[in-house]
Amino acid sequence: MARMNGIGLMKKTHTIEWKHNLTITEIYVDGKMVGELEPRPFYCDRGHWYVKIELPDIDSADGFPRYYMKEDVARSETEAFLRWRLWKERS
Repeated sequence: MARMNGIGLMKKTHTIEWKHNLTITEIYVDGKMVGELEPRPFYCDRGHWYVKIELPDIDSADGFPRYYMKEDVARSETEAFLRWRLWKERS
């Protein structure tokens, strides 16, 4: 909950968590699972990592599923997308 600080209202802090579960990594926003990151078979030429997000108002215009060559890029791009789409925070 926002509270007063001498300048004005403080922004609510949101969390994005990554939890490894067998072969996939689940993506949580404020404690709610919203997507998955999973490795793709070695022979796939679109990318080595697959991200899907399941949130209300997310549609094909948002470009999911998304494919990435590197896991760290998949994570950082997904976090940047969620922070912008959900809270209009620039990374």
